[in-house]
Order: sequence, then C-alpha cells, then structure tokens
Amino acid sequence: MSGGQRLTILVPAFNEELVISDFVAAVAPSLPDGSELLVVDDGSTDATPKLLDELAGEVAALRVVTHDRNRGIGAALATGFDSASGDVIVTMDADMSHPAELATRLAAGCGAADAVYASRYVAGGAMEGVPLWRVAISRVANGVMRVAFRTSVRDLTTGMRAFRRDAVRDLHLDATGFEAQLEITVRLLAAGCRIDEVPLVLRNRSVGESKMRYLRLAPRYARTFVRMLEVRWRRR
Repeated sequence: MSGGQRLTILVPAFNEELVISDFVAAVAPSLPDGSELLVVDDGSTDATPKLLDELAGEVAALRVVTHDRNRGIGAALATGFDSASGDVIVTMDADMSHPAELATRLAAGCGAADAVYASRYVAGGAMEGVPLWRVAISRVANGVMRVAFRTSVRDLTTGMRAFRRDAVRDLHLDATGFEAQLEITVRLLAAGCRIDEVPLVLRNRSVGESKMRYLRLAPRYARTFVRMLEVRWRRR
C-alpha cells in the first residue's frame, strides 16, 4: 500500500466462539499502523459477542459492528463496506482458513487494480484438507461462471479479497448469503473494474462448524447466476 493509505480488514463472523480469539490474536499484530480490524458480528447466539466485547477492550485496532439477527455473509459484507474507514478493504473469513500474512500483499496490489483476489485456481494456489467433493464442485462452478461471464478471473467466489474502498463504497448487493461473493465479482466486472489475482492456499477449518450448506446454497447461487448474467451484459 502506498504511504498514507489506511487498511481495513473486514471479517464477517457468526457463532465463531471457538476461533474468534485466536483469529484476532493472529491478525491484529501484523496490521500496519493506523489500520483497523472490523468484525461484523452477524447476529451470533453463542459467546462470540461477549468475546468480541472483551477483545475490543484489549486490542486497539479492533472495531465491532453487530447485526441484531443473523442476516447472512453477504449482508455482513455490505455492512462492512459501509462501515469501513480504510482506503483499502481486505475481506477474510474468521475461521482461520485464510492466511493472515497474505492480507498486506493483497492490499498492496490495489495500487494498480481496483480489486485483488486471493485465488485457489492460479499457479501456486490450492486447497488443503478440503473434501474432494467440495473441491470438484468449486472447480466446475468457477469454470462455468468464467465462461458465462467472459472473464479471465479464475476464482470468482473466493472470500479473501482486497478492494479499493471507492470500488465497493456504492456497490449494491441483492444477495445476502455466500452467493454475494459472485455478485460482487460480476458487479465489479460490469463496472469495468480491474481485478488481479494472487495465489491462495486455502486450508479447511479445523475448529468449529462450516456455515456453508450446499443444498440450500445451490438454488440461491442459481438465481444469482441468472440475475448476474443480465448485470454483466445489459450494457452491450
């Protein structure tokens, strides 16, 4: 990142009591001066709110925004985009699956691009410990979407990304769940934004429970896919 630019690490969190303290401990010390760690607590019903409240008293960079009910990761990202104070926003998961050390590299790339994605599907990227059926679904889905939206972006659904704040400040999101990751990508493409990619080695979470439910997610992704075809091509 260029001098004087502030960084926001934006983290949606829902019922992450088993990992949230370790996550904050792993990320906060590596933040550049003047940065913030913004956690959007998406209506957690476990001890996550209590732990975040305690951590906010100990970690100066930590700021917490709370949803009164669980609204979904897409809604949490939208809240975070509105609330972030940084010139560059890096999104990542709270489950320790994303490497914290990659955040500053992503942010630095926003000097030349509107967004930089941590990609599982460029050279050097991979998934470790992830069930093979999930790997297969993700690879096939991203391949189909890459063709449908005519983009060189290889990982359209990654959750670890950096954005220039002005690229997402007024980004309208209809999707509230995981399918919002696709919507964000397509809306950026439709706006003519430049998206670069760097390799990501994604590690399956070892503690806690995944919030992704594929049977519920499939129809929501299908609806978003159809809507985004119109968004991508309506100007042509």
